[in-house]
Amino acid sequence: MKVDAVVPAKIVREFNAPRQLVFDAWTQVKHLNNWMFPMPGCKCEFASADIIDGGKSLHKITMPNGNEMWLLTRYKEVLPPERLVFLQYFSNEAGDVLPMPHISNWPKDMLATLHFEEIATDRTKLTFLWEPRNANADELAAFESTRSDHGKGWGAGMDQLQHYIETIVK
Repeated sequence: MKVDAVVPAKIVREFNAPRQLVFDAWTQVKHLNNWMFPMPGCKCEFASADIIDGGKSLHKITMPNGNEMWLLTRYKEVLPPERLVFLQYFSNEAGDVLPMPHISNWPKDMLATLHFEEIATDRTKLTFLWEPRNANADELAAFESTRSDHGKGWGAGMDQLQHYIETIVK
């Protein structure tokens, strides 16, 4: 059975930076390499990046213990500096989509929708929505069972983004 209606996980953050800079931090490798990981001590390396409508990127996150995680991202909408929509998948270094290693029934298609709102010249509100697409009942149950931990993944990444932006905004 396919599940179409899902309540997305939602993370809202405000950054002391112009909207264009926050958008660029999500769409330019020179920025992404500095924050796109869940905790300090990790390393992010892009093998490829074509961050445009219909484009894709492939990157590796190396954890402090040396474990590696590859992620394939397919960009659905890149509308500077307002909106970014992408599907992200666990993968290998060749970009082949793989199941999530530690949750076997995790949804394969995970959609992220980001809205960038200028609340002042130098202040931006980011609303991040994350939800499964084309999920069956078991996959939706896996997503729901981890809902209380969603902030530990993308939320921790937002913490890294916050720290990074603080280092580049004067």
